[in-house]
Amino acid sequence: MGKAQTKTLQIMLIDNDKYVRESLGLFFAGGQLKFLIFKSASEGLNSLKYQDIDVVISDYFLPDMDGLTFLKQVAIKKPGIARILMATIVTDELKKEISMAGIDTFLEKPLSIASIENILCEINKEHLTKIKPEMRNEK
Repeated sequence: MGKAQTKTLQIMLIDNDKYVRESLGLFFAGGQLKFLIFKSASEGLNSLKYQDIDVVISDYFLPDMDGLTFLKQVAIKKPGIARILMATIVTDELKKEISMAGIDTFLEKPLSIASIENILCEINKEHLTKIKPEMRNEK
């Protein structure tokens, strides 16, 4: 009845590590976040054709291409999607490439749930700001 609805934030997670995929998927199940989880970049790119994604979180080391290349392709196919890169080994060269690629955020592994929550909270605030005018018209 006059209650404004908020859109669930759709998050694509790409990581070849089964433990990371399962643990993050379980932890964030329900609520205002919906995780679509894949183990390869090609699966993620294919899903972009059919899914309305708000955030893509990708590991750097993937079986079919590196995460930075994948996130660059995401930006070409779906501009405006927030892109987050995760990696265990961080070099100065990688930091430079991340900056040049316009990646929104970098997370160093091992991950902490708090760091992911903080980043997703900030992205969600930005996302809600973008859809707020639409929400005002909902009845």
